[in-house]
Amino acid sequence: MVDIFYVAEPSSWLFKKVGQKVGASGARQLLLGARLHVDPATETPDGWVTASTVPDDDNVTRSGFIELSRLSSRQQLKIFYTDVGQGDGTLIEAEGAIVIIDGGPNSGFANRLKKRLASLRRADQAIGEAPRGSLHINAIVISHFDFDHYNGLTSVLNNSDYTFGTIYHNGLPRYGEDVDKDLNLGTLSPLPDTSQAISTDLRGLQSAQKLLDDDLLLTESNKVNMFGKFLQAAIDASDQGRLAGFELLKKRQTGGAPMILPGTGDDLEFEVLAPLTTTEGGAIKLQAFPDPHDVSASNPHPTPSDSHTINGNSIVLRLTYGATTFLFGGDLNQPAQKYLAARYGGLGRFAADVNKACHHGSSDFDIDYVKAVNPLATVFSSGDNGSYDHPLPDAIGTAAKHSRGEFPLIFSTELARETGSKVKFGHINARSNGTVIVMAQKKEKPSASKTWYPFELPYSGPFPDHHD
Repeated sequence: MVDIFYVAEPSSWLFKKVGQKVGASGARQLLLGARLHVDPATETPDGWVTASTVPDDDNVTRSGFIELSRLSSRQQLKIFYTDVGQGDGTLIEAEGAIVIIDGGPNSGFANRLKKRLASLRRADQAIGEAPRGSLHINAIVISHFDFDHYNGLTSVLNNSDYTFGTIYHNGLPRYGEDVDKDLNLGTLSPLPDTSQAISTDLRGLQSAQKLLDDDLLLTESNKVNMFGKFLQAAIDASDQGRLAGFELLKKRQTGGAPMILPGTGDDLEFEVLAPLTTTEGGAIKLQAFPDPHDVSASNPHPTPSDSHTINGNSIVLRLTYGATTFLFGGDLNQPAQKYLAARYGGLGRFAADVNKACHHGSSDFDIDYVKAVNPLATVFSSGDNGSYDHPLPDAIGTAAKHSRGEFPLIFSTELARETGSKVKFGHINARSNGTVIVMAQKKEKPSASKTWYPFELPYSGPFPDHHD
């Protein structure tokens, strides 16, 4: 009988013979969290078992031997920081749960998800089961409705291969071209400190349908804009019974018990840190943020900016898995980071082992925020869009300077990408067993035995034995 196990120890290998060590001919590298099909009846007195990998894209399976003590029946945590070009798209998997945070601007994320489902179907067949018909995604979190964060999810929602729990969003829609809305986001109102708040006009699917019915999501040529197409895809998925919910996610109090995202399984704990409403009760409104270049001592609250307001109200999540932590900050900018620090009385709750850098590596960050996160590794997700040039040198340098450890790690989907006769996308992996984190970057030219560059956190450098 074959059982499903997962690699639970870093630096694990599948060997051709029992008792072999790293470096043995024919050994294959295994990432933490990799699924293996194991026959426990083959266990040797020394604790070795026969195991096979999931069939790859060419339907090839590798078999060998591994120590059973390196395996677990639980899935472990896998985070795929997907290369979607200029944008964000993250796929998170753990025992009994799949969560998506943003979906990029194009088909890249949808294609990555198709490959993931195809791999799971091959795995089903490899153990004699019928391939699953669909993949259930517990939650989709859209940090904010910028094109490069939500548009790639439209095709995912339209695909009947997927079912969904709840889509969470920040309540700021992208109105059509000729709609009379402040900042093209909602309605501004004054706050006591002379700054301004913005309304949250999008709530559930009923309000989404009303935006469409009232022709508030049209282009200049009188066609439904891309945001409207996304909302329609969500409505259709709900009507088909494939989407359970569509909810505004907000945090009203900075004190008290942490606000935890529901419905993401027993192993994943997502704490919601932002966006913060301007008041603890009453109408749900968010802070409107200015361009920081316009702020001065004599004018601390200049006219708000549309881009800074929607970016600054990104949903911010801190994922805890066992004793390991991961931060997802969307497109937070400098004024928003300063605002969060003031509201929380400091940024201690934003500290994390791994940080997904805000806004793709823009220069629009507050250094105290970077210092507070203080990660062991930072991931930048960006593309080749010449108008942005992300990640920018100061963002990379500051992230490295204000990270923990002698060898802080900086990963970039763009830098990990290889362009030749065929583009090999720069997907970055984070894996955790709840105690140890392994960051992995795919080799540009994988060998027969080694596909990834793995880095166990905290990384001690390539020559740890040389340290004093």
